[in-house]
Amino acid sequence: MTRLTTADVGALTDRLREFEAGLKEVTGLGLRELAMNTVAHPPVCVPLYGARVAAVPVTSGEGVIGGFSDCVVAILAHLGCEAWVTAQPDVRGIQEAHDEAAEVVFLADDFRFIALNTGNGRCVDDDPATADGYVTALEAAAGSLLGRYVLLLGLGPVGRAAARRLVSRGAAVEVVEPDQARLQAALDVGLKVQPVTLAEGLARCDLIVDATPAAGFIDVAEVSPLTVAAVPGLPSAFTPAAQAALGVRHIHEPLAIGVAVMVARALV
Repeated sequence: MTRLTTADVGALTDRLREFEAGLKEVTGLGLRELAMNTVAHPPVCVPLYGARVAAVPVTSGEGVIGGFSDCVVAILAHLGCEAWVTAQPDVRGIQEAHDEAAEVVFLADDFRFIALNTGNGRCVDDDPATADGYVTALEAAAGSLLGRYVLLLGLGPVGRAAARRLVSRGAAVEVVEPDQARLQAALDVGLKVQPVTLAEGLARCDLIVDATPAAGFIDVAEVSPLTVAAVPGLPSAFTPAAQAALGVRHIHEPLAIGVAVMVARALV
C-alpha cells in the first residue's frame, strides 16, 4: 500500500464527487455499483445504507496521516454508511468502535490497511480489494475482458492481485516487471502472465493496469483514443500530457475504489 500524504487525502476528499462522475462516464458504474460488481458475479446487493462503520486512527510506525481517517469516513458516508472517526486511537479506538456498535472497523498502519467485520470476523485487505475494484472498472469500460490483451505494469501486491483477477475474467495478461526475482516468483506460483517489454505491451494493448510506483514514463504519443488506464496508486505511470489526453479514461484515485470494495466485502 502506498503511504499517502495529508495533501493527497485532502485532495481525494475534495474531488470525490468529481471522480465518481468521471467513473460513471467511462464505466457506467458509480462507486456503490462498482463495489457490488466486484464482490460477486452477478452483482449482489450489499447493505451499505446505514451500516455502522468506524475508522480508527493508528499511531504506530510513522504515525497517523493527517486527514486519512476523515477521508475514509467521507468515502463511506458517500456510499450511504453511518461512518465516523473514533475519538481515541489504537486499541482504545477499537474498544470505542465496539462500544458504539460498529459493524465494520477500518484500520491502517505502515504495512496494512484493513476492514474488519466485528460480527463474523471477516478481514478484508486493501491491496486485493483495490486491485479487484480497478479490474472491475477496466472491464466495465472495455465491455468485456474475455480474450482481450491487458498490459499490467508491476507485480507487487496490487499487481499480483490484479493479475489473478484479470486472468479470472478471461484476459490475456502481458506484464512489465523489471525485478526478475519478483517476476519469477509470480511465474513459479502459476500466475498466468506473459513477460514483455514496455514497448511491446504498449503496441499490443489498449487496456492498461498501472500497479507500479514509477512515475511519468508513458507519454501522450503512447496512448490512443482506445486506451483505458486503471491506475490505483500514486504516482501515475502516465505523464500529465498523457493523463490529459486520456481524460476520464485515466481512472485514477488511490483510495475511494479500494474503500468501497473493502466495506462491501466486509458486509456481504
